[in-house]
Amino acid sequence: MNCIALTLPVSPSKVEAWRRFCQELSGSRLWAYVASRRTLGVTHERLVLVETPVGSMVVMSLDSADIEAALGKIVASRLPFDTWYRERMLELHGISFADYQLYREPPPSPISQELVLEWTLRAAHTDR
Repeated sequence: MNCIALTLPVSPSKVEAWRRFCQELSGSRLWAYVASRRTLGVTHERLVLVETPVGSMVVMSLDSADIEAALGKIVASRLPFDTWYRERMLELHGISFADYQLYREPPPSPISQELVLEWTLRAAHTDR
């Protein structure tokens, strides 16, 4: 499983519209949303509203067995729901996924990668 996390700004005037967008995803557009994600190969999506001293942001993460292919499909899909989703992203965040050319082609394989830090709090773990 691969995951990507994006941090997207939300202007103060768009926070309530963003909340309504999420309500639509989990309500009136739920079936189209689920069908889209299945077609795209997305297995988990998280949208988290983060309030910071410098403004509101959304942390969006997507999980997929092939994240590059899923992102490419999000960018290129002509299905009505996916088009609507991209339009809402543009309206709410000022970000056009169509501009992300790097998702239209598979990225080059990494030369190397290094896990620098990983930490998990375990319930049974206590400091002594």
